[in-house]
Amino acid sequence: MISILPESNYAAVMAETVEPYLDSRRQEMDMPLSTGGTLHAEVYEQPDATRAVVILHGYTESAEKFREMTWYFLNEKFNVYAIDHRGHGKSARSVEETWLTHVDHFSDYVNDLEAFMDHVVLPRTKNLPLCLYAHSMGGAVGGMTLQRHPKRFARAVLTAPMIAPSSAPFPSWLGAGIAKFMCAIGKTKEMAFIGKPFSPENEPFETSCATSRVRFDYYERKRIDNAHLQNCSPTYGWVQEAIGVTKVLLDPAKDKQITTPLLLCQASLDKTVCLPEQKQFVVQVPGAKLSVYPAKHEIYMSTNDVMEKYVPEVIGFLRG
Repeated sequence: MISILPESNYAAVMAETVEPYLDSRRQEMDMPLSTGGTLHAEVYEQPDATRAVVILHGYTESAEKFREMTWYFLNEKFNVYAIDHRGHGKSARSVEETWLTHVDHFSDYVNDLEAFMDHVVLPRTKNLPLCLYAHSMGGAVGGMTLQRHPKRFARAVLTAPMIAPSSAPFPSWLGAGIAKFMCAIGKTKEMAFIGKPFSPENEPFETSCATSRVRFDYYERKRIDNAHLQNCSPTYGWVQEAIGVTKVLLDPAKDKQITTPLLLCQASLDKTVCLPEQKQFVVQVPGAKLSVYPAKHEIYMSTNDVMEKYVPEVIGFLRG
């Protein structure tokens, strides 16, 4: 049985038990990218591991945000391989502001993951079943990777994946039109009109994607202290590229090629990504399963009543 960290003294348990253990296992590395700069990665390995999992974080996040999930995976005998996507965390950035999130091409994320797999993960996991755990934007990267490499992973969980980003409160055609126009006039790397610079006041818990106050507060304190964790706004280029993922991920021919057993975890209260497109993706991927949770977008940052169902289901599915 998996023991979920208590919310009553969450910060103390993280600081006194979880973080020291993770630090004792963590290896940090920076992998050169063909486009310049480096991709930052964290590797957690143990001699008695029975499986390995690659963790892909979401938009404006980092591997650091998945420390609690990393703890669960390690306790269940998974080795863990996590990256900071380009433009996030400690990885290469093409804009000066650390709170601004940009990518030239969404496929760059997929190519970065492939390079990480080829040069780091696969050589170190030859004898272990390899799994994927990918959230939101990372879920889109994961989905595209499954299309390209339908047999690379033994099993995969996409949690609140960005099959289609939400443009609320604006209609999708308007958001797409504005982004396309601004990119056409040379504003590709400028902050999109929906963004703001990082400030705790701009992102209160009440409007966040989390439902657990203690989990939100714990990571927010890290963000305040570390500029590399302060991504919060997209460029017009990022918005345009994110909108383009839907056509790729909902291509029936590409989805039919995915043979990896797949679980899609959906948050019923999600306002960040679109739920109908997630369901369509599940229908198009052979044998894929859908599991719905009464949570906001960051299911892994939920209160314990949800976490006690979510974490065992995720790990149980990846175990097979």
